[in-house]
Amino acid sequence: MSERIIKIEPYKTYDDIIRLSGKVILPNLTSEINIPENRNLNLFKYEFNENTIIIPREYESFDLKINLSWRQDSHIGMLDSIVLDVENPAEVLALRIQIQCEKTKWCSEQKKVELGSVTKRTALNFQIPLNEVRNFIKVVAFITREVEGKNTILEIPTSSLSIISTCKELSIQIDEIKDIGGEYLPISSGNIGDLSFDIQGLENPFELPRILYSEELKEYLTRDDLPTVNASILTALFYFLDQYLKWVIFTCRLDLSNKLHKSIIDMFSTYCNVSREDLIEVINKEKFCTEQTQAFLELSQKLFKGLQLQNKYKKELRNLFKTDAK
Repeated sequence: MSERIIKIEPYKTYDDIIRLSGKVILPNLTSEINIPENRNLNLFKYEFNENTIIIPREYESFDLKINLSWRQDSHIGMLDSIVLDVENPAEVLALRIQIQCEKTKWCSEQKKVELGSVTKRTALNFQIPLNEVRNFIKVVAFITREVEGKNTILEIPTSSLSIISTCKELSIQIDEIKDIGGEYLPISSGNIGDLSFDIQGLENPFELPRILYSEELKEYLTRDDLPTVNASILTALFYFLDQYLKWVIFTCRLDLSNKLHKSIIDMFSTYCNVSREDLIEVINKEKFCTEQTQAFLELSQKLFKGLQLQNKYKKELRNLFKTDAK
């Protein structure tokens, strides 16, 4: 007896019939930065002109202007075939657009655009808060059915919010990609009184703790061109990671379906030079028992050395020395 796999498409769709183009607008800059034809813009130390190198973290936010247009060989009349005979595509379909950051799970409000208003002059503006995003943000857009329809024809979608067409994404890289367990440790400014640095949330067993630095230091710590900033972070990194190691072993209610939990396990597995399975076994032991405490002390020592051996720590330190010696 043989098996045949028959693929049944749920309904007919179109691919990329509306094109997105975009421009980045940064405060105090008179000109806009166009997202290139390959749909990817790298803003990290972007060379704006001969005299200006842009470092996005020096700003609180930037504006993203999205322009819409039909593909050269496409038009709204193409959509007649995927709505009912008695329906008008302009009335039952719409374009929905949103900005997303996979790294931090931030997303913008979702904006809905009537298809009849899609022209080259149509523009949408989004404000991107830089304290909410890391690495890449992307612009996603879909043509969706907005109302339920009664229909027995397989090719025509009937459910509300059925996706008729997916637009090609626009992508903007904000930061240099860091190789720390695949994720950044969350760090931002905060009201922490007389302290320069603090870690808040170490008592929360579910959410990743957050590193905070004083608001008075914000104008400096949002820059990556200052040797003193890099030296401060390198010096504090051992302490920060050791506190996160204590949290993940003694406090965290580990959930390996949580991307951030999985990432921090991968990070400590690499830096402590232990297998993920052995590390998870330590975490799952009775909290603060002698065996678990002893394992933590051993892992802490391995972390101290592993951070230097598995990372570019010595190279970064040497570069700081060389810069200071000039």
